[in-house]
Amino acid sequence: MKKVIAFVLGSFVAANLGMTVAHAAADEVRVAFFLEWATPNQEDKVKNSFDTALGVPVKWTNFATGGEMTEAMLSGDIDISYSQGLTPFVNAVNAKAPIKLVDIAVIYGMGGTTCVAAKGIDKGNASTKLDGQKVAVPLGTMADYVFKETMRVVGADISSMKVVDMNPEDGSVAFVNGDVAMACLFGGKSIKAAKEKGAPLLTVKEAQDAGIAGIDITSVTNKFLKENPGMVKTFVEVTHDANARFNAGKSDMNVIAKDAAMDLAGTKNQMDGFEFPDAATMKSKYLNKGGILMTYLSVMGNMFATSENPALSDYSKVVDTSYLP
Repeated sequence: MKKVIAFVLGSFVAANLGMTVAHAAADEVRVAFFLEWATPNQEDKVKNSFDTALGVPVKWTNFATGGEMTEAMLSGDIDISYSQGLTPFVNAVNAKAPIKLVDIAVIYGMGGTTCVAAKGIDKGNASTKLDGQKVAVPLGTMADYVFKETMRVVGADISSMKVVDMNPEDGSVAFVNGDVAMACLFGGKSIKAAKEKGAPLLTVKEAQDAGIAGIDITSVTNKFLKENPGMVKTFVEVTHDANARFNAGKSDMNVIAKDAAMDLAGTKNQMDGFEFPDAATMKSKYLNKGGILMTYLSVMGNMFATSENPALSDYSKVVDTSYLP
């Protein structure tokens, strides 16, 4: 995936040398999102509230991983990635991808992203039981981060395992079929199917106590930000209005469930573990200097850094809070 990103990134930069800022707004907005990942703004997606507010058609495309979202942004097919994981975002900006973080989409516990192990493997024996075993992990995603952190907590040696790069849906199928001993996943259906054959190595509380948490963000290409700042601001505002409606208990959960390709009970259960903070909380607790998200960016940036794509010295340069309501 890194080679693909590097190739597309080079083409992206070359194609935009000497680019001037357009005066006219875009005639459509192309947004990436996840299925099986229910969020309040999916109600507005279905009811075309985004189209009305932005004044142009909004085209939504679902992706399997945040890394695929990055590739689509770099190739020019996507303008905004909604609920992209912090890990794929960090990998992208470490590789000098021309994108910025403009909003927090969702904060979640390990009910939304977790590692499910086969029967007979638990946190007490994982350090030996996973030796030499195949494990499914969507590399470069938040599930990859959870995998690394979970293995740290249970004392398991990742280098002793055979890590297979699989998106959550495929990883879940492989786990259910017995092809892998553990699968690290996100997505309601994928986790639910895996849990019928095994159990998470850590409970949500155990993961929380160990400092493992997830944050998904909204990222935008620098090109789209430069050419359509008003549209970005409107997109964020509509999303925050949807979050406020959900936090007040006024969302149409049936609409959200259908659009997320999940049943109503599963959607409610998933979203019960999600947080959608308002802009003031984001600015004072997460996106401020020394805030939670800014600290996570630095930690993850170093965790996933390579000699080819080293960590940034200052991640605040790839964060822009000016579009928050």
